[in-house]
Amino acid sequence: MPGDANTIGAAVVLLLGIPVLTARGGLSDDQLDDVRDARSSVYVSASISLMFLAGLFFLIAAWRDLPPEVVGWQVDAAAPAFAWAAGTAIAGLIVVWLVVRIGVRIGLPESGMALALMPRNGQEIGGFLLLSAAAAVCEEYLFRGFAQGVMGQALGSPWPAAGLASLSFGISHGYQRLIGIVRATLLGALLALPVVFTGSLFPAIVAHFWINAVIGVGGWKFLYPEALLQTDTPGSNRDR
Repeated sequence: MPGDANTIGAAVVLLLGIPVLTARGGLSDDQLDDVRDARSSVYVSASISLMFLAGLFFLIAAWRDLPPEVVGWQVDAAAPAFAWAAGTAIAGLIVVWLVVRIGVRIGLPESGMALALMPRNGQEIGGFLLLSAAAAVCEEYLFRGFAQGVMGQALGSPWPAAGLASLSFGISHGYQRLIGIVRATLLGALLALPVVFTGSLFPAIVAHFWINAVIGVGGWKFLYPEALLQTDTPGSNRDR
């Protein structure tokens, strides 16, 4: 059940544990050249890790008898769900663009790792899209589904739960430096909105996928500062 101590404990472990896992075992700036040389492998390993974590918490939800509506596995009406998905995706792309541009103005360094992860050819684009799909489904289930749903029940309101889930989601992107944490936290808060207002995880999943896909397929070329694009070459990771 969503309100019992074991289920709440699992949600707390998720909120605290994923940032710790990414900090201890995630990507770091001294791996930029390695990532550039093996993007496809990084996409596969990241997808497998996400699916493993999501599968683990899916089993916990089944074991604790969590109703599907608590974790957002429902769609009451297709049209509003698609409208929320489209609006959230567009707003998310605007948020990403604004964070990058404001970061340039205030001197907040952009993440070299975020750029190094962007695909450069057709094969890498295919792998990136698969990772985007895995991230959309798994991260939304973990953060906006399980964690936000369980903590919302425990706290009696979805809003503080959404704040906690968004902050955890943001910190989990610490490998993208401070600007990556800010960007992901804001996106997490934005993606929480359709879940809170519709009770469904699916608009957030669709929006999450399209935000990642648009940036990965080519949007990154217009997103990142020209100076960073010019220095994104093997062996030039000292300033990231």
